[in-house]
Amino acid sequence: MTQNAKPAVERLVAEDVRQTVWLRLRRLTSSRLCRQIVSARASALSPEVLDSKSEGVAWAVRSALGYWDTNPADLNARILTRYYALLQISIAEQVASPNLAFDLNEVQRHTEQGHGLSTLSDPSAIFPDSYYLACLRSGHFYSYCRYKEINLGEYAFEKRPPRVLSKLNPEEQRRLVSLTDLFRRVPELSPVVEEYLGVHPLSLHVGIANKYLPEMAHQNWRRNPHPGRNPAYVPPDQITYIAVYPQGSKITEAYLNSLGLPIKNITAEHDGPTNSHYFVGKFTHPDDSYWWQHLDTYKSGYSGTSIIVPLWGEISDAFVIHFMVLYALSIVVRYLPSLWHNIENGDLNHIRALIEHYLAIVDSVLPRMSVERITGVHLRIDQPGSMGAPV
Repeated sequence: MTQNAKPAVERLVAEDVRQTVWLRLRRLTSSRLCRQIVSARASALSPEVLDSKSEGVAWAVRSALGYWDTNPADLNARILTRYYALLQISIAEQVASPNLAFDLNEVQRHTEQGHGLSTLSDPSAIFPDSYYLACLRSGHFYSYCRYKEINLGEYAFEKRPPRVLSKLNPEEQRRLVSLTDLFRRVPELSPVVEEYLGVHPLSLHVGIANKYLPEMAHQNWRRNPHPGRNPAYVPPDQITYIAVYPQGSKITEAYLNSLGLPIKNITAEHDGPTNSHYFVGKFTHPDDSYWWQHLDTYKSGYSGTSIIVPLWGEISDAFVIHFMVLYALSIVVRYLPSLWHNIENGDLNHIRALIEHYLAIVDSVLPRMSVERITGVHLRIDQPGSMGAPV
């Protein structure tokens, strides 16, 4: 999130939000319409560059929709088509950017070097705890993250690591992320991740702590003393009290404080009327802006406002996390038939249920995310008759 930046908004009115998002995405298959989008994001580009970029974006979106529209019944085919659809969306996003350097030829320079991710396993553990991802310094993923200004230099491998975890030294193992920990970072899975995997989520539902609104109001009052009042000391930053909601997870304040979150001094609270518990912590930010302008949050139709615990230093981008999850699963279905058989028909059938749950989320949230990333505009969709819809 760009601090204090207010993104452009495209407002739509629809009874069927999902259908409207798909219609909006399909408009991006037209190079003429894509030219308007690219031009709006970078008006100084030459006509030749605009033509090249708009044609590249439209082609990549058509390719993505070709995978999505396949809609196979088999779970393994659904995984593969969703991964390749997401790959094409990431290409479309890069080409649509105002950056003159990004076109299909530039993206191809990196895709020719591979996907940019690698998988390895720990035979002593059970899937998905046993399954790890490594980032390579070459290939599409590294290039895409660099385009997103995500620095993976400290974590990327110069060459593909061995396929077995035990062959890596402790420093190299620190640079890996498990598939379990990726699932834990999907906000829409937060309420159920303990049921499926027996571990706490790494995505947390947050909001303003209403109980502390009077204290925050007093804090603001002190910052704006009227004439004649003795000026009190005004701290340089503002403290906002943020609530963290467990959503059924058995998390504790010790666990939350161990995550290195920007929300500090988290303590447990009890809500008497609902007989439920939640947590409250302090978030410090500049006093000339709101808390949500400085806390990187995520929200979808299947998730309340959430924060994602970063991986590899700074990745809290849900799109990037989906890319990694789908890549890992695509390798399993293509190259690990015994493991995949056990997921579909054996002792790991609960993971099959998790994957089916996850893919339903992907099909629900990724189309809207795709439109917003390609156009650089936030979609706001209101239902007819609602307060947000025009009269």
